[in-house]
This record gives sequence, structure tokens and C-alpha cells, in this order.
Amino acid sequence: MKTLTFALALALAAATTSALALDPELETVNRTAFETVDANGDGRVSRREIDHYRELVMLSQDANDDGVVTFEEYSAWDMGWRQLGEARGKLDRLKAARTEVFDFWDKDDDGRLSAAEQLMSQTVDFYAADTDRDHAIDFTAFTTRLRIIAAMNEALSESEAVTLINVFEVPAGKLDETVAMWERARDFLQTRPGYISTALHRSILPDARFQLVNIALWQDAESFANATAAMGREAGLPPVEGLAFNAALYRIIRTDGDCHEH
Repeated sequence: MKTLTFALALALAAATTSALALDPELETVNRTAFETVDANGDGRVSRREIDHYRELVMLSQDANDDGVVTFEEYSAWDMGWRQLGEARGKLDRLKAARTEVFDFWDKDDDGRLSAAEQLMSQTVDFYAADTDRDHAIDFTAFTTRLRIIAAMNEALSESEAVTLINVFEVPAGKLDETVAMWERARDFLQTRPGYISTALHRSILPDARFQLVNIALWQDAESFANATAAMGREAGLPPVEGLAFNAALYRIIRTDGDCHEH
């Protein structure tokens, strides 16, 4: 199963605020990338502009002109991320981000990206970023919701993202009520600074102890603490009788990329 552990990996989020505060150096790299893709200079990137840029990038990446892009070719092409990664000592994180995006895009797992795979992945990513469905994304959506850009930003950020894992023991007959409560909490939390994404999972086994598991990404532990404190004060969530849950924050210490190289 393909997963991403950086920003947008759990792409349920519908937030309209920036999930990651860009420092000045990251801001410069992102502005350059955005303005390069924004061909007509209107401050918004359309799907057509992204498609056109993707075609140019693939031609540039495909060093041997065989019509596909290997991981080595994909990694060799850069928009300024590598220099910043070297300066910040984050080349390993940058490589991990590139690897995970590449693996997610490589739908047939053959270690190569075809034009069709790139088009399909970029289209899915664009519509995930275009939350207001107006067929264009602004700078904030470009930097926080477009998978390939968001992953680079997360890898190079000076802050370290954390993962919330929350398991729910749901009383009999209370599943719908619990999901509705979760949706209200999500709607509140995704407006708070530091929120990245969230996804609620339901067990496929009816007798599983934990019928629901929530996994969310936050920019840092402090942002999560501030957001949940605000939710307690302001959101007014009705409790679900008998519901028990256990939540904790985690950081990734190993991935499948640690055991092999492309």
C-alpha cells in the first residue's frame, strides 16, 4: 500500500489556512516555483498551467529520452530545494520526501514514471489542492496542498511535524454519533495554525476493539496543544455517552525507505 509520511500524505484535509509557516528562505524558493508555473502571472495556478509545466519538467527530467523518468532522473531535477537542504543539513529528509512522492506516483511499482502516471498523479493532486473547486489554486494551496511541493516544504522546514494517533472504543449503536462528533472536531481544528491533514479510519472487523482510528498530521506539538485547548474552550462539542479514546503524538523514526535504496 502506498503511503506518504510528509505533508498531504493523509489527504483528507479541507483547510483553507496555511498548514506550514514558510520561513524567508523557503518562501523565496516557493515563490520562484509558483511564479514559474503561473505562466500568465495572475497569482493563481490553473490545471492547464500545471499540466503544461509538468510536460516541460518531464522532458527535462528524461535525460535519455526513453519516455519514462527513473528515480535518479527525477531526483536530479531540482527547483532550489537541494541547495537549501544542504545548507540545513536536511538532505536525508529531502531524499525521503522525494522517494515517497515518487513511490506514490509510480502506480505500477516499476520504478519508472510514465507520462500517464505523472498526468494522473498531478491531476489528482491538483483537485485535492483545489478545495473551492474554482479550477485554480493560490500560493497557499500550492505550498501546502500540492503533494510534491508540500512534501519538499515539510522536509526542509525548521519545525518537525508530529503525527496524532487517536484510537476510539465506540459503544454499541454510537458509531454514527461518534463520526459526527469527529467531523465537528475536524472542521474546527483544520482552521487552526499548524494543522496539516487528518483521516478517520474504520475497522473492517465488526468486533475490533477500536472501531475508529484517527491519524492526523500537525506542524508541531505546540500547534496541536494550542488547537485542542481552543477547541475545548470554543467548539462546544457534545460528548458521546460511553465513548473512550486514547490520543498521543508521535514522530517517525523509521520508514520502509530506511532498508533499501533506489
